[in-house]
Amino acid sequence: MRFPRLPVDDELEIRNLFARYGHLADAGDPGFIELFTEDATWTRENSPPASMGGSGLPPETIGRDQLGALMTEVMQKKFRQRMHHQFTDFYVEPGANADDALGHARALITDWRDGPGKFSMFGKYTVRFARTADGWRIRSASVYVLPDGQ
Repeated sequence: MRFPRLPVDDELEIRNLFARYGHLADAGDPGFIELFTEDATWTRENSPPASMGGSGLPPETIGRDQLGALMTEVMQKKFRQRMHHQFTDFYVEPGANADDALGHARALITDWRDGPGKFSMFGKYTVRFARTADGWRIRSASVYVLPDGQ
C-alpha cells in the first residue's frame, strides 16, 4: 500500500516547523506566533477539568494575534513553563494543492508544576500547513485532549 506524500524538502521543512511548535509552546516563547500564517487559527476543541489532570482552560478558537497572549498568560504565567508536549506519530500528507498540507500528531502532555512530572493529558492534533513566501507555516491547528471530562 502506498500513501500520498509530499516532496522530501517540503516534508522536512514541515517536520522542522512542527518540532519548533512544541519547543516554543512549552517555553512560552512569544516567537511561537511566527510559526503561523497571518490568517491562522488555533483551536482547543475541549478542555478536561484540572481535577482530572487537564488544563481547565475553556474550549476556544483564537487567531494569530491572540497566540502571543496564550504564550505569556498561559504558558509562562499559569503553567510556569512546566507543562510539556511530547509529540509522537506525526505524519503529513498533501493537501488540496502544492501549497497545502495536512498533518496529524499525538501528544503526551506532562505536568511538572508540583515537583516530579506526571502524565496529564493525551492530545490529538490536526494541523493544516500553507506554503508562504517565507516557507511553510501553520494555517490552522486543532487539538482534542483526553481525559475528555465525561
